[in-house]
Amino acid sequence: MVDNLFWKIIWVVVYAVTAYFTFTGNMGMAMYWMAGGMLSESVVSLVYHFFPHKMMASEMSR
Repeated sequence: MVDNLFWKIIWVVVYAVTAYFTFTGNMGMAMYWMAGGMLSESVVSLVYHFFPHKMMASEMSR
């Protein structure tokens, strides 16, 4: 899991939108949104696993 506050806030917003779609009865959109959110979360975590944030920050500062 990514230990970055920014990404944690992003995922909370993504799951809040999922809850909104679910509670308003738009189940199809909720399923698509959740699948996309879960895929995005896993891809970001995988990228952070292979490229630690410190290494990425040093590359960006060049």
